[in-house]
Amino acid sequence: MTSPFTAYMAEAYPIVCKGKLHVGTLMGGVPSDPKVAKAWIETKVTADDDQIRAMVAETMIERGVTKDEAVDIVNDLRNLVGFKRDGKGLYIEGRQLKAAMKEAISVAVAAGKLRQRSWGETKKFITSYFPEHVFVQETRLHLFADEACTTHVVEPSGIEQRFVHSRYGAAISYSEYVTEPYIPFTVVTDHLFTEKEWAMIWLTGQQNGLGASRSQGYGTYDVVAWDVEIDKKWLAKKKKSED
Repeated sequence: MTSPFTAYMAEAYPIVCKGKLHVGTLMGGVPSDPKVAKAWIETKVTADDDQIRAMVAETMIERGVTKDEAVDIVNDLRNLVGFKRDGKGLYIEGRQLKAAMKEAISVAVAAGKLRQRSWGETKKFITSYFPEHVFVQETRLHLFADEACTTHVVEPSGIEQRFVHSRYGAAISYSEYVTEPYIPFTVVTDHLFTEKEWAMIWLTGQQNGLGASRSQGYGTYDVVAWDVEIDKKWLAKKKKSED
């Protein structure tokens, strides 16, 4: 549905930034279909995966159940996360990218790469100012297999498997991941950040990463495209008011 105020969009948010990320390994972070988890465990039981086979065998002995019942029990102890999907393929949400940008801002401020105070007319802290003035336009950020962004990623590259032991027993934690995806996106803002300010945000964000398991070093990326378009009428008006 088109807003009745669309004609004023360029005045409200006169700066449009078209960007593209190239992520090394992007880890999924949303709960996945339980059937996927069970199918994965079943294939590992029949394959050469000693750890899962041992876990299922241990469960059979401890609980006196059949192999199929043990698979169900192990599956119930799962922690499976992955990517959201639609008719085009895998995607992450725009809010995840904005959250990553906000995190990068906080890290950059703490390191003295960006000033903390006096942003905007009301002289706010940038950690409060940035989320109110910078927005990722896409709700869904689809993953692409090529830099031209013509081929959607429709299946994860694989599933990373981990074994977790707690007082409740052994459990399998595993996550879908995609290697080398490209993610195009659009950011709009009403603040004229300098090139250096954008650079400090993105260079910090590149090291901080995007997606799940960032503490494990996943999700680091390169900004491979960044094009800033500024509404000419708004810019001329701004310069005139500053003269």
